[in-house]
Amino acid sequence: MATDPVAEAADALYALVPEEFTAARNERAVDARAAGGATLAKQIGALRRPSPSAWIVNRLAREEPDRVGDLVGLGGELADAQAAGDGRALGALVAERRELIADLMRLASGLADAADRSPSRAVLDEVEQTLVAASVSAEAGAAVASGRLVRALRAVGIEVDLAGAVGGGEPGPPRRLGKRPAERVDTRAAKREGRADAASRGAARDTAADRAAEAARRERERLDETLRQARERADDDEHALAEASARLEAAVRRFDDLETERDELERRLSEVRDELRPAERELRIATRARESAAAEAARSARARDEAEAALDDLDG
Repeated sequence: MATDPVAEAADALYALVPEEFTAARNERAVDARAAGGATLAKQIGALRRPSPSAWIVNRLAREEPDRVGDLVGLGGELADAQAAGDGRALGALVAERRELIADLMRLASGLADAADRSPSRAVLDEVEQTLVAASVSAEAGAAVASGRLVRALRAVGIEVDLAGAVGGGEPGPPRRLGKRPAERVDTRAAKREGRADAASRGAARDTAADRAAEAARRERERLDETLRQARERADDDEHALAEASARLEAAVRRFDDLETERDELERRLSEVRDELRPAERELRIATRARESAAAEAARSARARDEAEAALDDLDG
């Protein structure tokens, strides 16, 4: 169960079909940013769309958790048998793993078909490789069980590269592969004994096939890495496009606001110009009237002064 907002968002997003993932992720990131969670928005926006094979494995983990748990638990028994050097038990467990993976592959095809998806042979091969990886590495088992895989996994010996394989944070700290519940182990015990001899006889035949498979695996690893890098670049570019689109929308809104403000100012300026012309005429008339009044006042003052001077002379 997710315990933080990023993991919760990832749980919801990785339950969707891949075609719906990007739009739903971007919408959640926008909502988080609008709510003031800039960091959360960035983390959600960084979630990568799952590959077709990862989506199928995620569906298996969500809809068939017991069977996936059996596969992961079987890995612990394989590790014990190998550490004890018990070849008979190891052969039986390998055969049992092959049968369990075959069952899961049939379920995977059914889940994909039910969702109107028709996986290619290459996609189903990646699903199978991921299930094998879940049985040889505790961390890979936890990643598969999380239901949040971003890409297919591949085991090289007992090592599995999990860098960037799980969306929304790592599924948990590394732990030893667990065991299946005792009741499930008991139901398979008789079959395992019967398969032990057959597994030993088939070991020699498997050796040549393993060498050919190893060469094919190396070539597929090279192609997988090329595909993984291309997908990562595509996801990064898609995220950058979403951010650029958001910036463009903000810039368009700002431009529209300023354009509206400019239009209003231009309208007001036109009104002021219309009002300015009669005001200029009134100013010119008032200026001339004042100048005329000032000249008349000056003449009156001189006449007064002359009259006063004449009166003074008469009195004297």
